[in-house]
Amino acid sequence: MKPQYAIEGSTGILIPMLGLMLFLTRPDNSKIHFWGFYDGDDVWKIRCMPDMIGPWKFEAAFSDGAGCFSDSFECISSDIPEMISRDETNPLWFGFKGGKHVLIRSFHVGDRFFAENWPDSERRKFIKWARKQGYNMFSIASHYLNRRQAGRGLGWKTPELWPLNANEYRKMEKILDELAKENIMVFPFAGFFGRASLYPTNHNDQINYIKYTLARLSSYWNIVFNVAGPEPVHDTNPYMTKEEVRRLGMIIKKLNVFGHLISVHNQPGDDEYKDEEFTTFSTLQGPKTVDRSLLYKGLLANHSRLKPLFAQETLWPGNVIGHPEYTEEDIRKNAIVIMMSAAALNFADMNGDSSSGFSGTLKLEDRVQLRHDIVKKVWDFFETIPFYRLSPCPHLADNGYCLAEPGVQYLVYLENGGTVNISVANGNYSVEWINARDTSERILSGYTCTGSGLTSPDSNDWFVYLRLCR
Repeated sequence: MKPQYAIEGSTGILIPMLGLMLFLTRPDNSKIHFWGFYDGDDVWKIRCMPDMIGPWKFEAAFSDGAGCFSDSFECISSDIPEMISRDETNPLWFGFKGGKHVLIRSFHVGDRFFAENWPDSERRKFIKWARKQGYNMFSIASHYLNRRQAGRGLGWKTPELWPLNANEYRKMEKILDELAKENIMVFPFAGFFGRASLYPTNHNDQINYIKYTLARLSSYWNIVFNVAGPEPVHDTNPYMTKEEVRRLGMIIKKLNVFGHLISVHNQPGDDEYKDEEFTTFSTLQGPKTVDRSLLYKGLLANHSRLKPLFAQETLWPGNVIGHPEYTEEDIRKNAIVIMMSAAALNFADMNGDSSSGFSGTLKLEDRVQLRHDIVKKVWDFFETIPFYRLSPCPHLADNGYCLAEPGVQYLVYLENGGTVNISVANGNYSVEWINARDTSERILSGYTCTGSGLTSPDSNDWFVYLRLCR
């Protein structure tokens, strides 16, 4: 539950909607300067994201000097996850603040998800199915602002966060609260400044829009931030310049005092913002291919050693915009290679563009259930191993795709079986072959000190898993 306090006050202040200053003192006596927000009917609220167990104190004061308020609260341990962030063991992966691990299982959902003219009963039915299927994150279109295009957001009454309107934010927060209770995280597909949406263009308005949104949303553990998208600097159809995106990203970074992850929803190809100061994870479209070697190289080339990678539009069966036709085997093998790249897969189930098919309608009768079952089995397998300790190490294996914690464990995926030589650190390692088509089939195959000459049981696809004998 997010700490929240309500304070009565007038709207006649120097900064409308944002005239309540907040000064937090953490248990270690360090300070955080934040702000509250106007919530309508002469009520102001303050929210925060406590990141330390123990007693917290705060003071709140109106910018016009009309009054101040102080209080304290206790931050205690609970079963609520801490904020989604970079994994503290290995920042190549997503994880939670405080050290808990999570394997992202994301699904893309279309523009209707937040719409008030989409029945709540249908939304609950979809969420129930998604949780049963194991999904723990949604990439959601028309989230902050409506994508005003036919076949996209046009016609769906989604919350419009600009111009600032507390009631519109409350509509969005009601659904975000439901998702948090279901332990579902959210990637905003279009971010703060979405394609074909009515976002502010005046610089001061942009700052107030960002500040007000952060004041309301920073207390959510289950969200990440996206500056703009999709494809704000598309080669042939841009709606922003790279400099504009960078400027807005730096503003968000400066105001993001609780440290939520930030990215940009890039166009297909390389991540233009991978090494930018303001990004803390990468969002990638592609490679869209059934050539697994090309897929692997493209993902690794865009995976910073210090930032997680969100494979946003990389495996979208049924999508016809740049994607090939994926067979069931392609879905399974691509999902495996994406995981072997230490990337977080955002899956989809479509029949046209990103607002089509099951991802667009969210009607259970439109889903291709087998697609979801295939990907779930891949994710289920990786959760049987300490994936968060492993990093892509293509230089350590002369065949296949390698994840390793050098000197401790090595996992190699052989798409077509065969023999692999793995450069292992000194030690004695157990050798286990795992059938990639049915990972319940596991064959112990003795021990190795060299990692050399490891040959799969047949020419189908297999994992070989080496673990140091202690």
